[in-house]
Amino acid sequence: MTAVPPLNRTARYRVAVLGLGAIGREVLRALAGKRSVQLEAVVDPAFAGHDAGVLAGVGPLGLPVLATVEEALAEPTDVVVALTTSDAAAMLPIVSAAAARGTHVVSSCEDLAFARLATPELANRIDTIARAAGIVVLGTGVNPGFVMDRLVLTACAACVSVDSVRVERVVDAAKRRGPLRAKVGAGLTVTEFESGVAARQLGHRGLPESCALVGAGLGFAFDEIRSSIEPVVATATAPRAGVETGRVAGLRQRAEGIVGGMAKVVLELEMSIDAPDPHDRIRVAGDPPLDLIMAGGTHGDRGTIGAVLNAIAGLGHCEPGLRDVGDLPAGARLF
Repeated sequence: MTAVPPLNRTARYRVAVLGLGAIGREVLRALAGKRSVQLEAVVDPAFAGHDAGVLAGVGPLGLPVLATVEEALAEPTDVVVALTTSDAAAMLPIVSAAAARGTHVVSSCEDLAFARLATPELANRIDTIARAAGIVVLGTGVNPGFVMDRLVLTACAACVSVDSVRVERVVDAAKRRGPLRAKVGAGLTVTEFESGVAARQLGHRGLPESCALVGAGLGFAFDEIRSSIEPVVATATAPRAGVETGRVAGLRQRAEGIVGGMAKVVLELEMSIDAPDPHDRIRVAGDPPLDLIMAGGTHGDRGTIGAVLNAIAGLGHCEPGLRDVGDLPAGARLF
């Protein structure tokens, strides 16, 4: 197996991209401009045979899109960047194919960010496969993967002790892609929203995973993680552009890590049309206390792309297995 070398490597990272949706195309455009990357293959059965560069809008790369990950790994490759699913179970065949070739995996799959929470048996299986092959498997992104977990743990590194953490993220969904507006239920009736939540068709995936990541990083042994989701409704006194009064403008989600009946970690997320005062805020009750605000918040799509790409540079510092962003070194960047 060819492991990903540490940050001071002189050779380029050999990378394959899996998935050419909106994020996949953005990742491909970003990779095409990285001097530290050699783009080996691109996979998406929907576009098989087309030039990957033309599809991504960077011009011909002479790199035809392939139909399977197995085809992409026919040549030695350091890392597969998987951008196809939010479901950890759907990552299993990708991990298995990568493990057979000694290739690491970085994915934007939200459930993979801390798969031990919801699917411990699946997480153990992925971890076993990865360890046996000597590869690293990592789920990351902007949220989960940065704002509400990794950034929190980085901030807490300045604390002698931490009693509790509260994180709030407010996103103006009107400024985001159509799929996100659909995911938060914009324009639906309240009844339709509630049905969509019950069917797991609406809502942000990964918030409980972020809560678990923060708890693990701070040494909190949660008795449980409580989750809730509710609609944000346009009203006559609080109108939202393009949303009829009484209809859903977005959602509020919450995850709480509970120890002894007390919430030690609270994550609050609002994503709605015309959400007032978009921002990311981290408040730490500890020694010393901290209150950090990022005005405007972290851009979801661009932040995801940055988090995924820069994770590649940190893989060589991780032990083989299923890892999380807490295992990545600070400051790793893909140049």
